[in-house]
Amino acid sequence: MTDNWDFYFLQVEDKPASMYVDLGAIDVAPVAELPVMAYVRLRMNAPREDGLSSREEFDALVAIEDHLEKQLAGAGGAYVGRCTTNACRDFFFYLADATGWDTRVADCMRAFPDYRFEADTRSEPDWSCYLDYLYPSPADEQTIGNRRVCDALSRNGDLLNAAREIDHWAYFPDPRGRDAFLAAAHQLGFATRVLSNPDDEDPRYGAQVWRADVPSFAGIDGITLPLFNLAQEHGGEYDGWESVTVT
Repeated sequence: MTDNWDFYFLQVEDKPASMYVDLGAIDVAPVAELPVMAYVRLRMNAPREDGLSSREEFDALVAIEDHLEKQLAGAGGAYVGRCTTNACRDFFFYLADATGWDTRVADCMRAFPDYRFEADTRSEPDWSCYLDYLYPSPADEQTIGNRRVCDALSRNGDLLNAAREIDHWAYFPDPRGRDAFLAAAHQLGFATRVLSNPDDEDPRYGAQVWRADVPSFAGIDGITLPLFNLAQEHGGEYDGWESVTVT
């Protein structure tokens, strides 16, 4: 549907899982003209021990996904995401009509005779599978945003191995929530940079805090998620972070 795709990791039924999802579809979901959810479940041939996909099988899985999307998500359909867990990869579509889905999938999978699969459909005009299962939670959205900022720093030559001042923003509907957030953030070693009060453009109470940290891919979630949780705990919203580029 859109070009805004990304991935994130989570637990599904207490097992490691990876979601790859069309984030941009959130702007139009649910689509009334596509009321049928359809899926293809692929049994992977060489999964990792934890049930996720392996490097060994990467090329084959990409080829299968590209083929399914090309053949099944044309007119009258949309591919919205996949879930990889428990040695399976599930591909999810929304259709105008479920007629012939099993046959269409079987025709596609003839190009990959070594793979076992199953397919099915269900009426789902509210797009609950996309909205409640595939689409990331607010915390998962934050981890996606963290990775994107790290990617941008890396593209600009940052090795992401040097500590520097990292600024964080959070906003609250009242000063009491902001003050409680600041007190807790100070206990974590963050210092206040700037406070803002409501004005004609923004009715919220804002807090900009900072701490010297290394914004590595492996470490950035451990820096931001405590602030994310603190903001939610005190009725507010964490609004992201920013760092200078260190080359």
